Amino acid sequence: MQSLSNWSPRQAIRTLNARKKELFWAWIAYQSIKGLITTSLIWIPLIMLWLGQK
Repeated sequence: MQSLSNWSPRQAIRTLNARKKELFWAWIAYQSIKGLITTSLIWIPLIMLWLGQK
């Protein structure tokens, strides 16, 4: 791994461009997991509370 003193924006962009497909699927997986957690920990309990008060 490169140290921060050797970091350059152009190299970072080249690395991102070379790994677009892997990063895309990592982003999709992250969004899916985040959505499941949000749904299960926030929205389902709120709906249950709302339905229980009617």
